[in-house]
Amino acid sequence: MMDEVIGLAVEALREVDVRGKSEKLALSEAARRLGVKDPGAIRFAHRLVLETLKKLGLVDELASKALKPTGLQELKPRTKAFLRLFAYRAVLEGADIRELVELARKGREALGPGVLLPIEHALGRLTTMTVSDVLADRGTDDKLALELGVPRWLLDVFYRDLGRHEALALLRACLSPTPTYVRVNTLKGDEEEILKSLSREGIGLRPVEGLRHVYEVLGAEKPIIMTRAYREGLIYVQDKASCLAVEVAGPEPGMTVLDVCAAPGAKTTYMAQLMENEGTIISIDYSPRRLGTWKSLTAKMGVKIAWPLLADARFPLPSRLEADLVLLDLPCTGTGAFAHAPSARWRLTPSSAEHMAKVQYRILDSCSKHVRPGGTLVYVTCSVLIEENELVIERFLRTHPDFELEPAEPFLGLPGLRELRECQRLYPHLHGCDGYFIAKLVRT
Repeated sequence: MMDEVIGLAVEALREVDVRGKSEKLALSEAARRLGVKDPGAIRFAHRLVLETLKKLGLVDELASKALKPTGLQELKPRTKAFLRLFAYRAVLEGADIRELVELARKGREALGPGVLLPIEHALGRLTTMTVSDVLADRGTDDKLALELGVPRWLLDVFYRDLGRHEALALLRACLSPTPTYVRVNTLKGDEEEILKSLSREGIGLRPVEGLRHVYEVLGAEKPIIMTRAYREGLIYVQDKASCLAVEVAGPEPGMTVLDVCAAPGAKTTYMAQLMENEGTIISIDYSPRRLGTWKSLTAKMGVKIAWPLLADARFPLPSRLEADLVLLDLPCTGTGAFAHAPSARWRLTPSSAEHMAKVQYRILDSCSKHVRPGGTLVYVTCSVLIEENELVIERFLRTHPDFELEPAEPFLGLPGLRELRECQRLYPHLHGCDGYFIAKLVRT
């Protein structure tokens, strides 16, 4: 199995590094390309990839020190990916020497002759290194940035927006996985019967207070995705904050809904569920690949009222639709989702939030035209940065006097910043979910 694990992890790390793919997409494509079907191998590789990416700054410091005089960027992508994996296992996980010797041997077998030759000396050095070898001469915040797995400039941005204490608490929380939540799909079955079925399969659940149909997983004798309920679309693994955004939007049977940036379809399927499959949902996304995933999920979950539309929501939509509800689940920096998407932190630059805010405003401005008088518009990001949230909403309200903020209820988080108390913020370290921002606006 280790051959498959190493091959998968190296390929996924390479795709993240070279092509900027998310770790989840990179791993699934690598598994398909390499023909790996063993769930145990895939789970092990997934853990190694996630943990390596969470501490990539520190991993690269260790790898670079061990590699001297060669520079890390001089290595070929697969060689660099294996060195990162080895540095994580050797220093940050503290694997013993026998495990590391076996890891190097399996790496040579899995990756082929010559791939590891440029780093053989570095592998030996890493077996004797410690974290203090690269932290000893650093300043306090430089050390914290490496330990918490963020670029140094981004740590300063978190300090600015949240204050030092909250920023450090949030980033520490992002080093551990958030709780797993499932939504019971009443479109395809009775909730109590589905819960009994999960209990028989060894899945322990607790209802999330304030939300309908949403449960926290307390324990599982098998992976959720291996249960009958998951395979048959009776449940869906969905973060609590994502479900909350839908409940704030408040879709009801018979409504006409415009669902923007809709793929892969988690919020679409929950809206259809709350609408009891009565009404119409037009789901827009710019990516044919992502809309393919949306189609598969909506079919699996028994959705009958949602229709896909391939379009770029930054521009006028090819529709004159007037909607009762417009839900915008906007592209963002992903700073609230570092726990399960750690590669995002290394793709960001100091100008990323400003760039995303421009995209977010264009989508908000374009789609607001499709809200009927008296209708609702809900703005959602999984970012915790002010530029992408409060500042976008303030700008929109200045230029669209026919919209007003309304309390984003049910209220499970904290009020928005900059006196936008009607908005809602959730944080991993306080609420046990992804960091989210939710604003609800009504066209007056």
